[in-house]
Amino acid sequence: MPQAPQPPQLGPPRTAFWCERVVYETLDSDSRTHTSHCSMPNPAEAIRAIRVDVRALADTLAPVERDRALRWTGCGGSVGAVAALYRGEPCGFSLSSEGRWIEWAVRPYPVSDVNNASSRHGRQ
Repeated sequence: MPQAPQPPQLGPPRTAFWCERVVYETLDSDSRTHTSHCSMPNPAEAIRAIRVDVRALADTLAPVERDRALRWTGCGGSVGAVAALYRGEPCGFSLSSEGRWIEWAVRPYPVSDVNNASSRHGRQ
């Protein structure tokens, strides 16, 4: 008698990193004008995405914010963020740009790997 197919086996849990960018209308406002998000496979990629985004804004920032942004992206400020993510802690960065408030946040979350689950499903 043929054996019943086994359900797909999940791989060991791993951690991915949920990244969000929220733009608020003003510094004092709770109204969001734009929200974007993505998932990254490791802390370095998550922080790299923020660094690229912050650097793209650098020319539009006031001098104080530009200096702070460039210090965070280029002089090791983001290294602490990567370390926090490796420890399983959330992290973020925020700044003021042209009257808006922009926040980036990253948090780890568990995921299960289902690589090749469908191809294993029918094997005996």
